[in-house]
Amino acid sequence: MKRNHVQYLFLLFNVYIGARFYFFVRHFEAGGASAPIARPPSVEAYLPIAALISFKHLIVNGVFDPVHPAALAIFLAVISSAVILRRGFCSWICPIGTVSELAHRLGNRVAANLKPHRFLDIPLRSLKYILLGFFALAVLNMDSSMLRAFVDGPYNKIADVRMLWFFRNPSTTTITVLAAFFMLSLVVKNFWCRYLCPYGALLGLLSKAGLVSVERDKGKCITCRKCEESCPSYIEITKSEKVTTAECIMCLRCVNACEETKALTIKTLKPSVAIKPYVYGLVLAGGFLMVVFAAQATGHWQTNISTAEYGRRIPATASPVYGHP
Repeated sequence: MKRNHVQYLFLLFNVYIGARFYFFVRHFEAGGASAPIARPPSVEAYLPIAALISFKHLIVNGVFDPVHPAALAIFLAVISSAVILRRGFCSWICPIGTVSELAHRLGNRVAANLKPHRFLDIPLRSLKYILLGFFALAVLNMDSSMLRAFVDGPYNKIADVRMLWFFRNPSTTTITVLAAFFMLSLVVKNFWCRYLCPYGALLGLLSKAGLVSVERDKGKCITCRKCEESCPSYIEITKSEKVTTAECIMCLRCVNACEETKALTIKTLKPSVAIKPYVYGLVLAGGFLMVVFAAQATGHWQTNISTAEYGRRIPATASPVYGHP
């Protein structure tokens, strides 16, 4: 199993669910003139803040969010994967990570990728932790009644629809910011993921408890640094025996680039056990999907918002001119 095959499959699936959700919403916007489409719950993967609030709601109030249950299920799958398999989600499954990677590959064709100097790189990397802290602090300050009010509130009930409207009818500022991110991704590897993604920051922190890691055998390594040259996170792999930094996204390019047999391997907590890159990919993708299937099987996947309620809320909230608030 090659990593890019897994990436493209998940990316195509995201395009598919995005299209289905568009037609689902469009049916109500058009007053029922277009064909009805079943709402794809997987679209809730794009509601990470709502999922974070739902996660605290589950802990504090013991309630699995009935409004956006898929968002919480996917959130649990992602953070569980980080605790066990480090940040593999970022480089194997996340569609934003895939697009970012494709952007810097395109950039390689038209210009050389830039590596920011460490005095600039280090403070820039702190930005994603600052953003994570901002969101975490806001959620931590919500008490049980506030959590219930948000989850059951009118805004949250069509948060997924509002997200669609936001990207379907972007403001000039939104277009400018997204264009800037894309241009920066052309010349700086994984710009968004490396410097600004709060989700990646959370997974990086959780990955410190990871049960697997890339390890270097000093006796077999010839310090050719091909592993470092291939690393999109600029990790100095040859300076340690185990890669434990939160910046490692487990893309395993370093392992594939190493030409010395068993000089660089993926190890579990038991040092004598090494796993192949394709096995890591199977476990990561398989484990993620198992959590999703478990949520479906236990009734924690489909929203409790009825089609009739969507039919009332979408036209009532949408602008008659632009189709969004």
